[in-house]
Amino acid sequence: MIILRIQELIAGKNNQISLEQLSKLSNVSVEEIQSYSNIENPTDEIATKLRKIAKQLNISVVELVEPVNKQQAFKLKISEIAKSKGLTLKELSDISGIHPAFIEFYSTQAIREQTLVESLCQTHLNQICEILGYNLVDLQVPAELAVTKLRLEEIVRERGITLEKLSLLMGLPHEFLEFVVNQPVNISELSCEFCCQILGQNNCGKCNCNQLNNIV
Repeated sequence: MIILRIQELIAGKNNQISLEQLSKLSNVSVEEIQSYSNIENPTDEIATKLRKIAKQLNISVVELVEPVNKQQAFKLKISEIAKSKGLTLKELSDISGIHPAFIEFYSTQAIREQTLVESLCQTHLNQICEILGYNLVDLQVPAELAVTKLRLEEIVRERGITLEKLSLLMGLPHEFLEFVVNQPVNISELSCEFCCQILGQNNCGKCNCNQLNNIV
């Protein structure tokens, strides 16, 4: 059985699209969309309609499928709290001694609950909390994990290099690459500086940089 989360995704679109609008745009009836909570044996016809629905929601059809074990994840209100205290993320990085790449990631990305309790993450976040004067629990807001992953493992295989050498080439700490290699990333939440200067990513949509799109 395939369990779908179409209704959840519509609700998560900040009311930008209603069920009726989705029906009209995808040419799939409201009744059909509502019936797609779970499908025992998907036919080619149903699969075609699901692709139409996914297209209008601007996601891949795979994202319509509910994960078997949905992982709890949180976003951290680091940027918001730092700003309220008159601190930029760069200043927070300087004060804490934590590399800007980590600060950027912690401040913008949904992070798995189990990742938050790992030693490296705990060390960093305890330092950040001490500077901001908050407990880690106070920073956490439930969030949904992104689906995009950085192509780090693929890149090292293609180039025949190690993660350590990639770290040197990119000018990023090896421990940061190890940290994000399996972390889903929402590129749209990252700053232009992070995307274009650190990742060499040119489709952040925030500038006209013309760098190589070789990471994501």
